[in-house]
Amino acid sequence: MIRRYHTNRVAESLRHFPVVLLTGARQVGKSTLAQGLIRPSWNARYLTLDDRNILDSAIRDPDGLIAGLDGPAVIDEVQRAPDLLRAIKKNVDANRKPGRFLLTGSANLLTLSQVSESLAGRISIHTLLPFSWAEKNERPAPSTLEILFQAGSAAEILKSFPRGSGAGQAARTARGDRKSEIIGEIMAGGFPSAFLMNSDRARGEWFGAYRQTYLERDLLNIRAIEHVPDFNRLLTLAALRTGRLVNLSDLARDSGLAFSTLRRYMNLLDVTYQVSFLPPYHANIGKRLAKTPKLYFHDTGMAAYFAGLDDWTALNKQGFTGPYVESWAASEIRKLMSLADRRLNLYFWRTQTGQEVDFLIERAGKLVAVEVKWGSRIEDSAVRNLEYCLTDLKDTVRIGVVVYGGTNVLALSPKIAAIPFPVFFGMD
Repeated sequence: MIRRYHTNRVAESLRHFPVVLLTGARQVGKSTLAQGLIRPSWNARYLTLDDRNILDSAIRDPDGLIAGLDGPAVIDEVQRAPDLLRAIKKNVDANRKPGRFLLTGSANLLTLSQVSESLAGRISIHTLLPFSWAEKNERPAPSTLEILFQAGSAAEILKSFPRGSGAGQAARTARGDRKSEIIGEIMAGGFPSAFLMNSDRARGEWFGAYRQTYLERDLLNIRAIEHVPDFNRLLTLAALRTGRLVNLSDLARDSGLAFSTLRRYMNLLDVTYQVSFLPPYHANIGKRLAKTPKLYFHDTGMAAYFAGLDDWTALNKQGFTGPYVESWAASEIRKLMSLADRRLNLYFWRTQTGQEVDFLIERAGKLVAVEVKWGSRIEDSAVRNLEYCLTDLKDTVRIGVVVYGGTNVLALSPKIAAIPFPVFFGMD
């Protein structure tokens, strides 16, 4: 079993909170992680609501089910019986001992309309995303974001990544730019079952089965979908827009859905961890909410399947290389952010005159600007956009970075550095 980076974080939360929630998309590895935490020092009972008998008990008598537990418990797929949260809250309020419940769910339980009770102050929440590139290869958790927020100049970044600059050039060139490896990452995605398959046909069959299970179980259990073919069509249209600005009015027109239905369906994709919406950065927080966001699928392998892009050649010929590379980078950055000890927020930056930077990572009011480029050569436009961003946002931006398909860490200006994909994402 490949150990997840979140294992230690979840275990730490169990030492401090009575309830810990591990949430994320179906088949992302939540159950495996949760069961792996059961040991003599935390001898929890494992219950899954995929078991019909346990599910019936949770629906008929949630208070009785919880009261009957004589020790800590893992409760899997808890979104299938939302009233359990009320019973857990009642039970925990009588006994606040840490580590009593580890819950898993494949939908964002705290946003679902069926859930009326809050566990605020009693719960620690962790979101498990698909495997990252470094995690699959059992590398140490990358410290890239901490390095960037500590650095005040491009020269400091070069010192932090010495193998990628100066004397390391010959060795790095010998290893190549590793683009074929990254292409494999983009097309396979990070769902454990999918990336472990070495057959494209088998992986496609797995994605197809996932799509059917996702529609029939997660979505229909959460809220009725009036017409499954309409939702299937929306999945394809959304996958073709990953990495791009998303105008919901245009998407409603193209999908043939009423605007209210389209908004509800997109929200379902969000709360079941298939997609995320990236807001634009603005110093005025209210204006961030009013502007057009970008749409990203959390897993590019899944998105490529939904879009009917069977291989990299087809994806490249149809002009999707940039958006899919950017989507993959967005997902990898979110995985890095989820490991940080301090809260981080993610935005993009765009001006009315067309200057744009792919990502702004915010921590305590300070920003790191990140531009993603697939090419091995850094174009002047990428550096100019970062310079515009640094000038516009002034001292708020600590550093600008171009993450690119080359082989060396480079200083492009006093405040802008270039970092190869493998170095940035902890693979070198």
